[in-house]
Amino acid sequence: MSLEERCAKDPDLLQLYKKKLLIPGWAGELDRVELNYIKSQLRQLPSLKRRWGFRPSAKRFSESRIRLIAMDGRSAIGKPVLASVVRNKRRSK
Repeated sequence: MSLEERCAKDPDLLQLYKKKLLIPGWAGELDRVELNYIKSQLRQLPSLKRRWGFRPSAKRFSESRIRLIAMDGRSAIGKPVLASVVRNKRRSK
C-alpha cells in the first residue's frame, strides 16, 4: 500500500502527510508506508537528502537512520540534522 492509497478518501490529509512526513523529527515512529514514502522522496530530491543528514550523492538510505531522524530530528551521533547542514554551508562560503 502507498501513502496515496491509504489517504485516497481524504486528499487534504494526503497533502498534510506529504508535507509533514519530510520534516525531520515530525513523524515519530514510522510505519512501513511512511518509511517507503520518505525513502522514495530521498531518492528523488538532493535538497531533502541534505535536510535529513545524507550526502546529496547518497544512493542507499539506512532504515534505522531514517527512523531515528524521523523520531527526534537527530542524527546517529546526537546532533540536530539541520544544524549540520547549516554548518556545512558556512564552510563553503
